[in-house]
Order: sequence, then structure tokens, then C-alpha cells
Amino acid sequence: MILEGDVPPALEPSRLAIGAPDRAARRSLVDVLARAFRDNPMNARIHGPDPPRRVRANAAGLRSLVLDHSDTVVSRVITYDSGVIGGFIVAPPGTFPLPRPSIRRQFECFWLQGAGAMGAWSAVTASLAQYRPREPHWYLSVLGVEPVWQGRGIGAALLGSIEDLVAASPAPLCLECDRPESVRFYRAHGFEVRAEDVVHGVPCWCLGRGFPSGDSA
Repeated sequence: MILEGDVPPALEPSRLAIGAPDRAARRSLVDVLARAFRDNPMNARIHGPDPPRRVRANAAGLRSLVLDHSDTVVSRVITYDSGVIGGFIVAPPGTFPLPRPSIRRQFECFWLQGAGAMGAWSAVTASLAQYRPREPHWYLSVLGVEPVWQGRGIGAALLGSIEDLVAASPAPLCLECDRPESVRFYRAHGFEVRAEDVVHGVPCWCLGRGFPSGDSA
């Protein structure tokens, strides 16, 4: 497995594969996503300047989404040979918002994130929820790629897999992000900015695709 600090090899597309993860792959996906979002502005704002601490806090928050809701959400991982290097979690129409985390997961987040961080993330969720559409829609909870593999078409491949899911059950698709680079990525793939806000001093964007022309949050 190639991690941060290693130099990834020349990408050989034949060694890439996208599929539904088993339990072990979902656990690997938690770690990949925790690193993928380590340096996002909201993570830095809420969890502070120490990168390893941000990764641990991210992983604690992701375990409920990735491990406990596998019967509700749709998960896919992309592997290079046998190693998970990225993936996504998308909620089908009518399933979002997801149930609250179990008491066990809440305690884990409290231990690894702290009450202040948990409250801050709750405020982010509440602030952005007002922009989500009322009609049935797909909600992209998270899409991320191992940092050393970013910028090599892996995210676009994952997004193509989401497009296949949406095509099989048509409905608008929406998401939120806090990085201008992410806005550019999604706009390049047909998404439009539906709303903008500032939460905890961090600019956030709500994007969507497949909504009626002129529709906005």
C-alpha cells in the first residue's frame, strides 16, 4: 500500500478496479478518507493545526458513516492492485439524513474529537442542511482519494461510478464542500453551485447536478 511520503508508480489503468467493499475494505476506506480530508479548511478550523490529530479525529467521525450504515448508503472503493486508494459514500433518494450514530460511536467521537469539535460539526450540518433540496435526491456524503494519488483521474473515475448509480435510479445529485479546488473539480463535471455560506469562518459551497434549469437551493 502506498501512503503519504511514498512516490506512487506510473498509473496503469488496468490495475485499477472499482467495486462494492467488504468489511475489510470499508475499514481501509475510513483511513483513506481520514487522510484525504486531513487538510480541508473545516477540518483545520475544527480540529486544530496538528495533522495526525486531524486524521484521528476524521477517522472517528467517519466510522459511523462508512461502517455502520452499509445497509442504507451505497459505498464503492477504488483499488490499485489490492490496496484501497479512494472511494465514496452516497445516500440514495429518501435515505438522508441518516440515523444518528450509535451510543458507542458517539462515545468514540467524544473521546477522539472532544465535545467542542462534535458541537462544531453539528453546527456545520445544521447550517448547510437548509440548502438541501426538498425533492428526492442523491446525496454525496463523501468522495475522497489517498493524497498521493490525487490529481491522477481517480476522483473522476469514482464520479463516473456515481453517475452509473444515478442513471439506474434517476434523481438530482447534490453535495457540499469547503475547498475551491473541489468546486472546480465538480463544476468541470457538470455540477453547478446552488448556494454559498460561511460556517465557522470557512467558506462552504453546495453543489448539484440534474436539477431543473433555474432551480436553486
